[in-house]
Amino acid sequence: MDEAVVDEAVVVDCGSLVGLSGGVSEQHRKDVLLSVLLAQLVANKKFARHTDAVRWYESYGETLERVGWIVKEHEGFARQHPHEVPYRIGPLVLRTLGRVSGDAAVSLARAAVRALTELDPADRAAELFEDQAHFGRAGNFQLAVAEEEADGLLVVRLGRFRFRVVDEATEVGRLLHTDFRAADEFVGGAQVLHLNEDVYGPLRDEIAEKLGARVGALVAPVGGVR
Repeated sequence: MDEAVVDEAVVVDCGSLVGLSGGVSEQHRKDVLLSVLLAQLVANKKFARHTDAVRWYESYGETLERVGWIVKEHEGFARQHPHEVPYRIGPLVLRTLGRVSGDAAVSLARAAVRALTELDPADRAAELFEDQAHFGRAGNFQLAVAEEEADGLLVVRLGRFRFRVVDEATEVGRLLHTDFRAADEFVGGAQVLHLNEDVYGPLRDEIAEKLGARVGALVAPVGGVR
């Protein structure tokens, strides 16, 4: 990729929070965001995102692999246990992603979670994430960090999460501000994905055309990243 280096950015992409490192080219940024959006929308069409998350994630992964994303590392879903209760899910999300990430990716993920947590609830990105990431007393969302290596290889570290609120005392508001309790089930897993340009390249225009105006409706930048 020969595009100029751009700044770090954080984006809400439907029900995903995506961190884009400063070394990721403009074209690769678009590739990440459209791939993630496509995978979510295909899975949404087949299965109930929040109440049938197991099969939803099977479809989600199949779509990513079909368009050229290769799974290089995989940590399956497991219930995540907080150090104390009540708890908020931000630290669990970062801990899960950290198991497949280096310091730079973890730092960007932490900045992304912090920026979304601190965002005005009326901000478009905040509203989009809350609308897509959970409904009622269940949820399904992702945290991804994209990095581009010196040889141009695009790498995404992907945290995949789902939860179910069991304790009647838990009141789900803004997701990252919610105090969860011991009985509530929070499940996560992580992957490292590499983009196969030979597969994705010929599909690039078709994917963009297929998504069309939904990109503008379902992708929103998050400000205040630090």
